[in-house]
Amino acid sequence: MKEDFTIREAQQSDAVVLKELFQNTVLVINRRDYSQSEVEDWASCGDNLSEIEDMIKTHYFIVAVNQRSQIVGFSSITPQGYLHSMFVHKDFQGKGIATMLLEEIERYAITSGIMRITSEVSLTARPFFEKRGYIVEEEQKRKANQLSLTNFWMAKGITKVKPYNGRIPACGVFCGGCPTYTREKRPCKGAELNSSRCEKCKTFHLCCLEKEITHCFQCSSFPCTKFKGFTKRWLKYGQNFIENQKLLSEIGEVAFLEYYNKKVTD
Repeated sequence: MKEDFTIREAQQSDAVVLKELFQNTVLVINRRDYSQSEVEDWASCGDNLSEIEDMIKTHYFIVAVNQRSQIVGFSSITPQGYLHSMFVHKDFQGKGIATMLLEEIERYAITSGIMRITSEVSLTARPFFEKRGYIVEEEQKRKANQLSLTNFWMAKGITKVKPYNGRIPACGVFCGGCPTYTREKRPCKGAELNSSRCEKCKTFHLCCLEKEITHCFQCSSFPCTKFKGFTKRWLKYGQNFIENQKLLSEIGEVAFLEYYNKKVTD
């Protein structure tokens, strides 16, 4: 008989159970890909209960529970889109729990305006994330407690960036690309949260800088009515429109915006 699972937000009273689930899963499941000394060192990272309690406060932290209200998995993501944890109880592997957790994490990310999820993924979990569209950006050695373990920095763009009015401006920037931009021409959420940055840099409003993705010009300090004039000035001072369009077609919208953001802020 197939068992049903549900998702709920973690509570402070769950901390001890989450600690035990994490440690038991690492010691048993991750032993497939890591040495005994490595999993023991990794599991010891869960000894500090206050860290788990802090994450429940500061992350979007969810748990999967069965019909007996037993916690069988958990996951958490920061407001910036860093997927900090994803663990399923050692006795409940292969039941679709990780998929259920990740789908809820991605739903939350989309509704929160997070455009890109990043995570440090173990050797054991890498195939799961790859099947769900996450790309390995770097293999790395990450210190657990005392030992450095191999894992992978992986990422997935989850929000489709749309050009303003279906067009790409001449400078190559996606005007109105911010997913929280309103058609009523009110400041986007990023503009409201980061208004001081616009006064500092004068030209660009880096409303999505914390997401490392794009510039949004749909704000009170840089309204779209000024965008055409800005484009002409940008082209005059050396922005290569043809080169940008070629690069855009080769690497896609999200990758282009990441490249552009880095180029401008370097």
